[in-house]
Amino acid sequence: MEWVDLSEKEKKTIVAQQELARTTITKSLDEGWIWHSVKVEKEGKSDISRDKPKKIVELLWDEWYDCAFCNGTGEKPKGSVCSVCKGKKKIQLTPPVVKCASCKGRGEEKPRSNITCTPCRGKGYVSVTEPVEVCPACNGVGRTRGSNLACVQCKGIGVIAIKEVKEQ
Repeated sequence: MEWVDLSEKEKKTIVAQQELARTTITKSLDEGWIWHSVKVEKEGKSDISRDKPKKIVELLWDEWYDCAFCNGTGEKPKGSVCSVCKGKKKIQLTPPVVKCASCKGRGEEKPRSNITCTPCRGKGYVSVTEPVEVCPACNGVGRTRGSNLACVQCKGIGVIAIKEVKEQ
C-alpha cells in the first residue's frame, strides 16, 4: 500500500479500520500468509492468541507399572535398594493413571540426579480422578513458565479434575 497517494484523513481511516479488525499477519515460509487474531488492550499492548490444538490426556488403566526411578531394576544407585519400589521392581497404582508431566515419567527431578520427582514421588505415574483435562495454567507441562517450580494449579501433574456442575 502506498501512503504517498492517500490524504491524512484516509490514512487515519485505514489505521482505525485495522485496529477494529484486530488482526495481524505473519508469514510462514511453507504455507504463505497466516492470519492470527489479536487482543488489543487499552494501553496499546497486543497479545497474539493462536488457537493451539489441545493436548489429549492419555489415561492408563493398568494397576502395576515398572518403577520409573530405578527403571524396573530394583536398584538405585547400583548395589542399593530402590527407595521408591523398595526393590520390588514394580509399583502399584489405582487406575486411572497419567504419566507425570513434571518428570515426563522418569521419576527423577532431572535426569541422572538421583532425586525423586516431588509430584509423583519417583513413580513416574500419578493416580487421578476422572474426568480430567489438561491444566490450563501450565498447558500440561507441570511447571510454571520461566521457573522450575511445580504448577500451583495441577501440583506438577499436568492435569486437573473437571468439576461437574449438577443441574437443579
